[in-house]
Amino acid sequence: SARPDKREALIDELLTSPGYASNLFNYFGDMYRLNCDADFNNGVRMEPYIQWWKDSLAENKHYDQIVREMITATGNLGQNPAAGFLLRDAGMEFDAFSNFGQVMLGIDVSCAQCHDHPFEDWTQEDFYSMAAFFGQTQRTLSSYKTEDAMGMIAAKMPGAPENWLDEFDKFAFSKGIPTRQADPAGYRQFGYFKSFLGWNVADVDGRITPVPDNIGHDMAGKVFEPGTLIGDPAKKGGKTAREALADWLTDAKNPRFAMVIANRMWIRAFGRGLVEPMHDFSEDDVKNASQPQALAFVTNEMKRVNYDLREFMRILYNTRAYQSISTAEEPDAANKYFFQGPILRRMRAEQAWDSLTLLEEGPEIDSRKGRDGSFLRELLKVDFEKDSMESIFAKYEAWKGVRGDRMGLATIAEPGTLTPSQARNEGLRASEMKQPADPASMLDTFGQSDRMVTDQHNFDGSVPQVLALMNGSVTSQLTGSSSKLVEDLSKFDGPDDKVRGVFFTLLSRFPSNEELDLGMKMMADYGDDGIRDLGWALMNSPEFLYVQ
Repeated sequence: SARPDKREALIDELLTSPGYASNLFNYFGDMYRLNCDADFNNGVRMEPYIQWWKDSLAENKHYDQIVREMITATGNLGQNPAAGFLLRDAGMEFDAFSNFGQVMLGIDVSCAQCHDHPFEDWTQEDFYSMAAFFGQTQRTLSSYKTEDAMGMIAAKMPGAPENWLDEFDKFAFSKGIPTRQADPAGYRQFGYFKSFLGWNVADVDGRITPVPDNIGHDMAGKVFEPGTLIGDPAKKGGKTAREALADWLTDAKNPRFAMVIANRMWIRAFGRGLVEPMHDFSEDDVKNASQPQALAFVTNEMKRVNYDLREFMRILYNTRAYQSISTAEEPDAANKYFFQGPILRRMRAEQAWDSLTLLEEGPEIDSRKGRDGSFLRELLKVDFEKDSMESIFAKYEAWKGVRGDRMGLATIAEPGTLTPSQARNEGLRASEMKQPADPASMLDTFGQSDRMVTDQHNFDGSVPQVLALMNGSVTSQLTGSSSKLVEDLSKFDGPDDKVRGVFFTLLSRFPSNEELDLGMKMMADYGDDGIRDLGWALMNSPEFLYVQ
C-alpha cells in the first residue's frame, strides 16, 4: 500500500479485532490463574468467571474497573461472575493475598507470612495488616451480613443457608439420589452440585480473620486492622474494607498499580520489562531501571488513558522502538537493555495454536465459541429463602442430565457452542478451549501454564514440540491435499505466485530469490506435493515460531 499511515491503520485494525481480545485473555489467564477445573476451585466450575474476563476484554473495559469489580464482588458466580476472583482461592486466603501482591503491586510478600522480609522493608505485621482488608470477607454458602443474623435465621427458617443443605439432602434422597454406599459416583456428583451451588462471597460485619494457629510463629491468633503496605493509608469512610482497598489501589496517587500493569504491557510488546522481575521489584530496582524515564513515562501514560489497555498498546505499537528490528540475542539479565528494538522470542503456546488453527479454519474461527458459562449462571440463580426445594432439585436434574466430564462433573455445552471433543475436531482459538488445556495436548506441549502459579508459561523448547510440528495431527491437516491452505494456494496463477503465497501466509514475508528458486524447483519436481512439502518445511522452521 502507498498509504503513508498504513502501519498505523493496520495497528488500529488489529487492536479492534477479535483475535486481539482473545490473545489478551490468554495473557490474563496466566496472570490471574484462570482455571475451569473444579478440582482446583472448591468444586466450583469457573466458566462464568472466565467468560466475564473474555467479555470484559472484548468490550475494552478499563483495567482499573476490572480490578475494582473483582476486589469488591459479592454473591455467587450467577449473581456476579467477578466473584470468581475471590472464590478461586477460598480456604487459602493468605496465599491469595500473596498472589494479589504480585499481580497488582509487583511485590512478592509471601515470605512475610512467616518472617520479616530479609532484604525489603516488609514485615509480618505489614503482610497481615494488608491481608486484613479481606478479613471480613467470607466465602461460604451464606450471604447474611452478621454472624449472629446467620445463626438466628438458621434456627428459625428452614430455607436459610445454615440448614439449607440438610433440607436439600433429605428432599433429594426422597427423590432417589443414591447414597454413598450404593453409588459413590452418583453421590459424588450430587455433592459437587451442592458445593458449586453453595459458594458465595459476602462481607460479614464483626467477622475478623485472625492469623492461623498453625502458622508456627508468635503472630498466631493475632488480629490486625487493615493497613496499606505502601503509599497513603486507605480511607474507609463508611465503605467496606474491600471497597476501601479498591479505592486505594486504583487511586492515581498509588505508586505501584499503574506502574505494574504498564510494565507488564510493555513486556507483552517488547519481551522484557523496563523493570524486572515484573512480579517482584523493589524501589531500588525502579531507581536502577534500564530506562527510568521511560518507566515513568509509560506509568503516567497508563494513568492518562485511564487504564484503557487497547489505547495504551496502540501507543507502544506506534513507537519507533517497537517498529525497529528485533534483537536476536537474549540480553544478559545482569546488564541493562536499552530497547533498540523488541527481543526476538518464541510465540506463546496459544499463539502457536491459533496460528495453525487459523490457517486451517480461516477467518470464521472467530465466530466459533466454546463454553460460555451461561448455563451455569442460570443454575446459580437461586433464592435460598423463596425458591422451593422442587425448583432447586430441578436445577440438579438439569445439571445431572448433561454428560459428565472426566471428573464426574457436568460438561455444560450451551446451544450453538462446541463441546471439547468437537473443539478438537472443528478447531477453536485457544481462548475458547478448556482453561487450561488438557495435559499432553499441543497447548500443554508448547508450554501453556497449568494456572496453578502466576505467570507460569514455559517458553523452553523440547523434543515433543518438534515431533508435534513434524508429525502432529494439526500439521498433517494443514499440509493435506484437502486442507484450506492448499485450497487457497491453488487459486494463485503460477508456481512463483504459489511459492510467494505460502511464504507470506506462513512467515508474513516474501521469499528471497534463492528461496523462490528452491520453491519453484520443488513444484517442478513434485507438483502439488511440492507446495505441501514446502509448507511443511516452513512450519517446521524456527522462523515460524518466533515473533520478530
